[in-house]
Amino acid sequence: MSESSDHVPNRGHALFAVNTVGVILAGISCILRCYVRSRILKSFGTDDWLILASTLTFITYVSFSNTGVKYGTGRHREDLHIDANRRAMRGWYFCYIFYALTMILVKLSIGNFLLRVTVSRVHQWIIYLASIVTCISCITFLGVAIFQCHPVNYFWDRYHPGVEGACLNGKVLLGLSYLYSVFSIISDFTFALLPAWVVGHLNMARNTKIALIALMGMGCVASAGVAARMPYLQYMSSDDFLWDTTYMALWSSVEMSLAITAGCLATVQPLVKLIGEKMGIISIHKSTQGTGGLPSSSQAIGGEISVKKTFSRRTEMYDMATKLDSAPREGELKLQPKPSGYSAMCYNTSQEELRPGHSLRDMESKEDMTVAAVKAKEIP
Repeated sequence: MSESSDHVPNRGHALFAVNTVGVILAGISCILRCYVRSRILKSFGTDDWLILASTLTFITYVSFSNTGVKYGTGRHREDLHIDANRRAMRGWYFCYIFYALTMILVKLSIGNFLLRVTVSRVHQWIIYLASIVTCISCITFLGVAIFQCHPVNYFWDRYHPGVEGACLNGKVLLGLSYLYSVFSIISDFTFALLPAWVVGHLNMARNTKIALIALMGMGCVASAGVAARMPYLQYMSSDDFLWDTTYMALWSSVEMSLAITAGCLATVQPLVKLIGEKMGIISIHKSTQGTGGLPSSSQAIGGEISVKKTFSRRTEMYDMATKLDSAPREGELKLQPKPSGYSAMCYNTSQEELRPGHSLRDMESKEDMTVAAVKAKEIP
């Protein structure tokens, strides 16, 4: 990284470049995720709103950081005019705030995303615990960073003559920074290893497992930025603040960009598959010749009844009162609880239960049977 320009040492150019590339990657990834969830899957959820909000706060962070670079971030204090130093320090102050907000929103988004695909109560509590601990540590860091000086503006006005105030001991903020970094790394690896454990016990092809584990565990790559930043945290109380903390700001930007980008790319598989189909890279074999013109994704029974392999199930409390008061509607799939779980009961148009022992000829002998079909609506 070049540290000089026009014979004046300057680390700001590297920070500006990393900020710009990082925000572009995060922005494009967020747009792709929003498109997949809203237009392809049509299931825009809480985790998507959170990642969208984190992208906006990251953009705000970058705007303050690059403004700081313009006025003096990355240069020695003695090389700056006192007013330029003041503006750069004020930009750094707001970077504290939007960094913390971005990371809180990212962690909550990744946690909500994993809750969508986790069914075990134990796994859900692990996700809740990792998210809460990380957010509490980050909120604590945010509060201390905001009120570390009294009055608040003393943070950027401290070098102006005649301005009085006081700031916390730098070791307090340093300790909280180390604490947050440790919790952040732990939560990232929790969010990566938990999906790997869940998917590893599923009955599916090995290549599919590896792909799923890689996609769902991408959020942990942000830990690389956290680990790389830790050696520079010691300069948070430096008198030459704008020069000594440049690489800390750089790796913080990398951390946020990687967290948002990885969290978004973990959800764009449907778009990749759609593009592959359009380009002919991925071939989908479909047969339109089936019973009643049904595709091969449906199983046909005797030319009269077709049951889709994938269907949405509506579960409801089932007791004798429900059975007596509410008759199943035409084409509805009811689920009756049993000690080991739920069993499906299908009904034909005459409201008669279709048991495995019934054959098609037995059903056709019914005078009141005109159509027998089980319809299912797919839930995205």
